[in-house]
Amino acid sequence: MEHDSNLNAGEQSSSDTVVVYGTRWCAATQYVRRYLDRNNVSYSFRDIDRDDEAADQVRWWTGGYLSHPTVKIGSDILVEPLSNEIQSALEKNNLV
Repeated sequence: MEHDSNLNAGEQSSSDTVVVYGTRWCAATQYVRRYLDRNNVSYSFRDIDRDDEAADQVRWWTGGYLSHPTVKIGSDILVEPLSNEIQSALEKNNLV
């Protein structure tokens, strides 16, 4: 993940706070990424087809399923979220 060197100790950039776990071919993953882009929210993307560690993390969160997209926003884990769920989590974490 990318880190912002201008942050004070203990602070996180939103790209560390928001992580989209999905695949490049999944329409729902692309929808989530476009939604975040349109709302000017920085995020990291982890391709679970190419990143075994990311795939294992998703399986751990979902009880063994490779559900995509899975989105981490702060401490919230959203599995195949709808836009209103994403928006609520962004607001809860003061990212919009």
